[in-house]
Amino acid sequence: MDLLLSEEQGMLRDSAATFTDRYGGPNRLRDLWDKNKKLDSGIWTKAAEAGWMAIVTPEINGGLGLGLTELCLIAEQMGKGLMPDPVTAVAAVARAVEERAEAIITGKCVVLPALMETTRCIGDETPGVTATPAGDLVTLEGTKTGVAMLCNAAQFLVSFSGTAGIGLALVDANNVAITAAKTVDGTTTGSIRLNQSIATVVAGPSEAPSRISALLDALHISNAAELLGIMEAAQMITVEHLKTREQFDKPIGAFQALQHRAADNLAAIELSRSLVYKAAAAIETGTGTPGLASAALSRCATSALDVCKSAIQMHGGIGFTDEYDIGLYLKRAMTLATRYGTAGLHRKRYSEIALENGSPKD
Repeated sequence: MDLLLSEEQGMLRDSAATFTDRYGGPNRLRDLWDKNKKLDSGIWTKAAEAGWMAIVTPEINGGLGLGLTELCLIAEQMGKGLMPDPVTAVAAVARAVEERAEAIITGKCVVLPALMETTRCIGDETPGVTATPAGDLVTLEGTKTGVAMLCNAAQFLVSFSGTAGIGLALVDANNVAITAAKTVDGTTTGSIRLNQSIATVVAGPSEAPSRISALLDALHISNAAELLGIMEAAQMITVEHLKTREQFDKPIGAFQALQHRAADNLAAIELSRSLVYKAAAAIETGTGTPGLASAALSRCATSALDVCKSAIQMHGGIGFTDEYDIGLYLKRAMTLATRYGTAGLHRKRYSEIALENGSPKD
């Protein structure tokens, strides 16, 4: 797909590419892996100053008022640069909390989404976390899983079930029990246990379902775009390796079998790109079903793993070493491919939504 960007979109993409070149790269992941550090607060502040967390928040709430296509352009560059920072997830949360977004988009408060329970991405389903009124607040009981980089959060945006229906609430990180584990790429994921945790309701039954649906779309499509960036970078590194690595007195890229594999990888990347940006545009304009984001994520999760595995194979033995960069792209792809559920789960979600709503529109 030849993505035709407006002048503003092109500038946004180039700005994101410059940012990730400056503050990203394989050593960011190695630093987390070797020293178990939290995210760099200085880099987070610079991301906020660049406007990344404000990208999809409406102007009336202090944001830039842009759409999912722009969010994906940023996510794609962050994937290329192996940026571990959950910028696009926090940007999606900022839009969901509306008038409470200021502290998030200015970088003062890191608020992460906590919507998953076991293997489910909570959408129209009833959340297992329950709420009991406590004056102007609520107390929450239950567990949320699959929360990425949760040790860096000041607050979590949690979906819950109340007596009146589904809601969304903000809960402070110091009011929950956090269980974190290191992932294969050096970042962290885990669960939060809500045990009579005091929380502030940001959306009640009349608003929460639509906000949750929009939040899931933004999380899924931006995650797909980040996976797209990862496989693009892995492909570029591999093509350069094929040009420079020699065997039998000629570049290994001269061997037809490797040429065919590289061509197959390029086709997978371009198919993924087409689906990501078509889905983003369709969701933004209301011409597609919400499940399109899951379709894009399923495709990108599968393709990213295939492309990165192929890239390592074409590097030979050196591709399996920790010191060589290409392996980090596979590790990052493995983490993101399961962040919001597996490819199979998202294929199932897309199928169910498509059946409920009829065939998706072009």
